[in-house]
Amino acid sequence: MTTLHTVQPAIEVDPEFGRGDSDYESGLSEYSTESLSSSIRAYRYENGRRYHAYKDGSYLIPNDEAEQERLDILHHVYLLLLDGKLQLAPVEPDIQKILDVGTGTGIWAIDAAETYPSAEVIGTDISPIQPSWVPPTVSFQIDDAEDEWTFGPGTFDLVHIRHLNGAIKDWGRLLEQAYRSLKPGGYIDVSEYEMFLLSDDGTLSEDSSLFRFYALLNEASDKIGKEFRIAANLGPLLQAAGFVGTHHESMKLPLGTWPAEKKQKEIGAYLMLCTEDGFESFGMAFLTRVLEMPLTKVEELINIAKKESRSRQIHCYNMQHLYYGQKPLEEEK
Repeated sequence: MTTLHTVQPAIEVDPEFGRGDSDYESGLSEYSTESLSSSIRAYRYENGRRYHAYKDGSYLIPNDEAEQERLDILHHVYLLLLDGKLQLAPVEPDIQKILDVGTGTGIWAIDAAETYPSAEVIGTDISPIQPSWVPPTVSFQIDDAEDEWTFGPGTFDLVHIRHLNGAIKDWGRLLEQAYRSLKPGGYIDVSEYEMFLLSDDGTLSEDSSLFRFYALLNEASDKIGKEFRIAANLGPLLQAAGFVGTHHESMKLPLGTWPAEKKQKEIGAYLMLCTEDGFESFGMAFLTRVLEMPLTKVEELINIAKKESRSRQIHCYNMQHLYYGQKPLEEEK
């Protein structure tokens, strides 16, 4: 039997390539190590906030110190919500490899390394804001979750995804890539929130600036194809990706200390703390870039919405959704 090999044409050399310096490190082209590194670590400053410049515009939330502090506070909220656990997925304590997609400040990945000392933990994010001093089993990579994943099939025991709402266009593809990267029997764990405020006692008026702010955020996210509403509907997408034993919990997260129950009151206090910079984090880019609202109008809306959020007369909350699913031990052929 004869095997035919297709002969590929030789790769043409750029005639400009050999000119100037003799090595890669000293080259100053757009593809040099220096240029690529600086493009990843470059920032965009806009309306008093700092945004990532790598794939500029793909993620409209800042990455500055104020936003990092907000993310770390939210991590504490999740620990309160889950009674100290890092995820709902019932993984074994001796798991070997964990992927944290959209790791942010890396705080979850670092905690995971301490909780699962046998595991290597990789955190990926579009912004290089993670600390350099981390446990030896933790590493971070700059990556866009919507790109083709470079991890081989069957690499991880757990894939953790949290707060990618408003950043993902194709959740089905994202979950399929997570499925492929998991070992048989591995778990995915997803935590997302609805960017919408509700009230059981009618104290949140649809005429309020607070209600309007969230409505405009949803309008903007829908316009760019990265809707927040998907948080409530990830179950069917997990199943379509191939996950079995899918589990979904939804719960109310109050804004403020108005709940009577102690745990909810504490969660509400921390979420209120998050709003100090959170309104600007979400509002500025979504409303000025996407909806093209004048900056003065956005600032006015944010200031009034902030004030209303602190009102003791408004008892509002948003819905949080927690999911997990397992890759079958034996896949169907």
